[in-house]
Amino acid sequence: ARSWSVEGCLKLKNLLGYGDIWDGSGSYGWDQTAELSAGLSLPRFGRLSTPLRARFSLLSQDWLKFSSYKEQLLGFSLGLISTRHHDLSYNLTWRVLADPSHASSKSIRRQLGHSLLSSVKYVYKIDKRDSQLRPKRGYAFMSASHIGGLDPDSRSLRFVRQ
Repeated sequence: ARSWSVEGCLKLKNLLGYGDIWDGSGSYGWDQTAELSAGLSLPRFGRLSTPLRARFSLLSQDWLKFSSYKEQLLGFSLGLISTRHHDLSYNLTWRVLADPSHASSKSIRRQLGHSLLSSVKYVYKIDKRDSQLRPKRGYAFMSASHIGGLDPDSRSLRFVRQ
């Protein structure tokens, strides 16, 4: 199977003079997958003691070659709390699922159309290594919990992932 992709990214630092980091990335793959994303990170915002992180993303996937449907995702992520050991973020994603070939399975047909995914992700991490690049001693641990389906729509995907 032949496969190729083109990827690019751009990072700009301290444009506003507040230690801000702006980044953008994009990719396009042989299998008709395209992804664009843009993010902003501010170490301090106003009187908040936690850094502010926000990211917009757009993903378009053409699965007609393998499974007869197309998918588009438009998402927003906002970092709510970020400390040395704890990260809490909120994610909101709008999904459009289409079946142009009218040949998808029943499980895919039930999901066709627009849907919304609202979720919260919590990450706990400890890093006691002597070096992050080439550690010789110590240990690192990370645990992530992801809770989805926080919106009131009964058709929305509900899950708990650990």
